[in-house]
Amino acid sequence: MKRLFFTLLLLTALTNYLFADTLTVMQYNLMYYDKEYDDCTSETNNVDSKDGYLRTIVEYVNPDILTVNEVNASIASVERIKNNVLNVNGVTKYLRANFSGDFLANMLYYNSEKLELISQSTISTSPRETNVYKLKVIASGSAKSDDIYLYCFVTHLKAGSYSSDEEDRTTAATAIMNYISTNNITGNVLLMGDMNLYRASEGAFTTFTTPIGTSQFRFYDPINQVGDWNNNYDYRLIHSQSTHSSSEPCFSSGGMDDRFDFILSSSNIISGTDGLKFVDYKTIAQDGNRFNQSLISPENSSVPTDVLNALYSMSDHLPIRMQLYYDSNTSSVSNNYSTPKILYNNPVTNTLNIKAFDPSTKIKSVSIYNIIGKKLTEYNANNLDEVNLNIADAQTGLLIVSVRFSNNKSITFKVLHNSY
Repeated sequence: MKRLFFTLLLLTALTNYLFADTLTVMQYNLMYYDKEYDDCTSETNNVDSKDGYLRTIVEYVNPDILTVNEVNASIASVERIKNNVLNVNGVTKYLRANFSGDFLANMLYYNSEKLELISQSTISTSPRETNVYKLKVIASGSAKSDDIYLYCFVTHLKAGSYSSDEEDRTTAATAIMNYISTNNITGNVLLMGDMNLYRASEGAFTTFTTPIGTSQFRFYDPINQVGDWNNNYDYRLIHSQSTHSSSEPCFSSGGMDDRFDFILSSSNIISGTDGLKFVDYKTIAQDGNRFNQSLISPENSSVPTDVLNALYSMSDHLPIRMQLYYDSNTSSVSNNYSTPKILYNNPVTNTLNIKAFDPSTKIKSVSIYNIIGKKLTEYNANNLDEVNLNIADAQTGLLIVSVRFSNNKSITFKVLHNSY
């Protein structure tokens, strides 16, 4: 009876606790999706196979916003991703933006249960246009004055290391920043895409990060990893290209040694002043052991094996994932929470990751229970911002997690443990 009472207490806490909502954003270069060009043929870059790979990756990341580069410039191709990759296995929530582009296109897909597409436009940049999407967060019960908006700029800058290539990237960056200034765009803004940048001193990156217009708008690197990224061991944890070390048809070679793929952010998102707050940024499957080597050699255990193989076969780029917190009751995300807010992965594949994103609150301990209230393990975190718990030996199925903080407040939630 005592154990049953404790279980009911935990489940009641789960029911009554109003947990912060999150938006997961994923940016990915799909490498000539549904496009035959040069050595990217129906044999070396088969679109049916790519659909399967991308399904596996999307199911793992579960993005609310998916922005992509290098899609064949046709309505049929962008619609194919929506119907063959996103809205499958009972999922119906994904919608897409209107198609535009030439040769290779960008596209935005979004979770219609959380977001509404308000408008879209284009910026004339070379060699590919830049797409601008304005989204509204669907927050039930919020007043109109508390509406939360997000601009997503999706770009694919000129590839190449020649000075002329750098100049082309700078010209495109200038056009993007001028568009922002002319249209007085402020607030929650993301700039994402394959930017083909080798170093932060390039003209394009300095243009993106230099204040412009009356609002003095600029972009920031949310993880503040600004430097000479190309072939630099110090930046191995954020290198996103190339997944292949040896030369293969369609795929770039050379191994992981470039940070070509970015999600840059306005200051409002970093500070949380307009309803969205930056929580986390990750180059998916980059464990820091890939420098000038492939995604799969040496052994890579940072993601499940099926996801790893899908990433290796899908593209010579890795996707970038950003997570944002939003509060459906207010357009301001304060750092002074009465109850600490956390981010955690669910379902869990052997490792439970818990991150507190109020800098004044630390994780004191984590306790894990089975569904009938039996304590399986307790971990003393010693006041950390983030803990990563190996629960491979715990039973699979539903688990209850209780996190206690340095201010002695606690949060209880449930996760599904899957074992691979």
